[in-house]
Amino acid sequence: MNRTQSIASGLFFSFFAIQPILAEEAAELQEIVVKEKETKANLIRKSRHAIQQEMINDTRDLVRYTTDVGISDNGRHLKGFAMRGVEGNRVGISIDGISLPDSEENSLYARYGNFNSSRISIDPELVSGIDIYRGANSFNSGSGSLGGSVNYKSLDAVDIVLDGNKFGSLLKTSYASKNREWVKTVGVGYLGEKLDLVLLYSNRTGHEMKSNGKGDIELYSSRQKPDPSRLRLNNYLFKLGYAFSPEHRLAFSINGQKGSRYTDELSYTSIGSFWREADDENGRINANLNYAYTPDSKYLALLRADIDYQYTDLAAVNNKGRRPWNFTKNQYEAKELVEVHDRRMKTKYTRFSVQMDSQPFEFPSKLLGEHQLSVSAFVSRRDFKNINYDTIIGASTTVYTIQHPVRTNQLGATIKDKVVWSPAFGEWSPMITAQFGSRFNYEKLEPRELNAACSAACKREGKPDTSVFENVTSFLDLEAQLNSVWKVGYNVGAGYRIPTASEMYFTFDSPYGKWKSNPDLVAERSVTHTFSVAAHSEKGSFDLNIYQSNYNDFLFERETIVKSYNPYYHLCAYYGCSKYFETPRQQMVNIDKARIRGLEAKATLSLNTLSDRLNGWSILGSIGYSKGKLSTESSLLSIQPMKMIWGLDYEAPSGKWGIFNRLTYLGAKKAKDAQVVENIYSSRGYEPEVTTYKYLNKSAYLFDMFGYYKATKNITLRAGVYNLFNRTYHTWDALRGINANSTTNTVDREGRGLQRFYAPGRNYSASVEIKF
Repeated sequence: MNRTQSIASGLFFSFFAIQPILAEEAAELQEIVVKEKETKANLIRKSRHAIQQEMINDTRDLVRYTTDVGISDNGRHLKGFAMRGVEGNRVGISIDGISLPDSEENSLYARYGNFNSSRISIDPELVSGIDIYRGANSFNSGSGSLGGSVNYKSLDAVDIVLDGNKFGSLLKTSYASKNREWVKTVGVGYLGEKLDLVLLYSNRTGHEMKSNGKGDIELYSSRQKPDPSRLRLNNYLFKLGYAFSPEHRLAFSINGQKGSRYTDELSYTSIGSFWREADDENGRINANLNYAYTPDSKYLALLRADIDYQYTDLAAVNNKGRRPWNFTKNQYEAKELVEVHDRRMKTKYTRFSVQMDSQPFEFPSKLLGEHQLSVSAFVSRRDFKNINYDTIIGASTTVYTIQHPVRTNQLGATIKDKVVWSPAFGEWSPMITAQFGSRFNYEKLEPRELNAACSAACKREGKPDTSVFENVTSFLDLEAQLNSVWKVGYNVGAGYRIPTASEMYFTFDSPYGKWKSNPDLVAERSVTHTFSVAAHSEKGSFDLNIYQSNYNDFLFERETIVKSYNPYYHLCAYYGCSKYFETPRQQMVNIDKARIRGLEAKATLSLNTLSDRLNGWSILGSIGYSKGKLSTESSLLSIQPMKMIWGLDYEAPSGKWGIFNRLTYLGAKKAKDAQVVENIYSSRGYEPEVTTYKYLNKSAYLFDMFGYYKATKNITLRAGVYNLFNRTYHTWDALRGINANSTTNTVDREGRGLQRFYAPGRNYSASVEIKF
């Protein structure tokens, strides 16, 4: 048995070692008292308390202590999350239930970094909670939730106003050394009998993420230090609600962000002495107006109507130039700006929705249980367009687009039933809960007239035809609360993702690369099965999930070799030139199937169970492991390596201070799980070859320590030290995001430049929060 297997075995033994303690507690209770919890087996709910305690400042921090969930990392651009073996657009991201736009960039442009392909990230300062749902979840989140979804819930007045007060205010300052980032937040709130209000502003300034690698190479793809960058991000939130009576409430909210990350791309590799500085800009506005009716009725519990609006603007403003060579001084002169490329992806989204919930009711027969129905319907419209402004210094600006704008009209409806039974088997009366529902979505993608000049290939194809997608997704969630401690469950959910506008309609033709549109694409589909066992009591908890996710009609970027006649062949045939040019051509196709299997386990134990002297102490352990296979010869690189976490915590019974320790094991990516297909050029032309991905991470152990101290009722100090022992390591998410053939986010052929992708060494965070 190797070392890793020994560790995993030890962790599992520790899981099952606490079961007798939990079973003993269940046996001690003569009367079963069940408190229903809405948190499901495949749902991780990060409360505001957890966000503050774990000092979550960004997307990377959010998944730091979460097994089997990673990020989609592409250097300058974070493309969201990775879970259940898929990533990027296949994992939905939303704020207050409104989905954020998909990334619209393809690999043709990704090679050059000319567009901002990021998924918009929500600042944790704006939120009161984050729900991470692992597994297909299109019933709740619609298109995009193939492998899971992440929903951010914005702050409410109750998150700022202290208990017993009507007015409240928040002042917070924090610093993180890993990227020299300062966060400053100020907010006010009012919580009255009829009126509630919250206003918050947050400013974030920082720099590039540090690397624990070392080296003296400063320029091009072999650069060994991260490219210098400056981050500026402003966030705001406003909410106003008024209850005209106990039954009627009207509320309005608006939140948004505007930011930029300016990067001096010293690792940029192009012809000769050319350089590039990139300013990745992001802007977002979300607004909501809602009316809620909660009558004193034995039939209707809630009637709610919402109007939502969202606007996003993602841009990459690339400043390019050259470094003139001074032959006299034998060195480069100062940079000269030659051109500015401003490339923008914009979306506008509006939605009207209605939801109605019934009061719990029973049929005449008790065998049918207690039911609670919920129905909803919505109509929405999303407009997407690309607009680019390319300026050559001293000349005019060229305005153009890479494809037709696309309008997506959506109609949808859902129905859900929650059923609760309490059958009696002698003295044993378990509580059985079943939730099941279906969602219908009609989505019509309608290409619009060009908003600017387009390429010859774009004009040659003309305006594409309208595409229609109709999808029905369902779910079933069964839980049996066997006693006050133990619960077993089974969940099956379906997901789908319709292709993006770029995947369907983008076309490009050049001697350096070709891209063929494919308006005949169909939606990707997934089904996730999860079996769960859980035990929760005051003494501790145990959770075990075993799952399988099946994916069909997987969208795959297929590369073929296109031969075109060499117009100069008659002039160079005597010298042996080729009669045909061979050029790679990409096209999105539905080709793959995939299957992911895995398990997640977590256990916690309050040590005062063993001795009163250990009051306040607790331990925890968790593990995530998954395995998967595509129907082709390639591997799913987004499957996360094994990850294990151990914790030893102490919180003073008074609640005045606490300290938390985490030991994390990051597993290595195995070569057999990282197979890729590459077109290799030889004397016979391009030929596909199955090979191992070049850059595999090694396993690593990391130790973190963080805690808090409540100086007064109103002042809380927090601090943490991460990677305490200064381990030098790569994460798999960082390495798999390296571009193989690119001018950006790449390394040279000998692997020089990998030092740039090391995770930060020892680093710390600290914050001061004042609430009064």
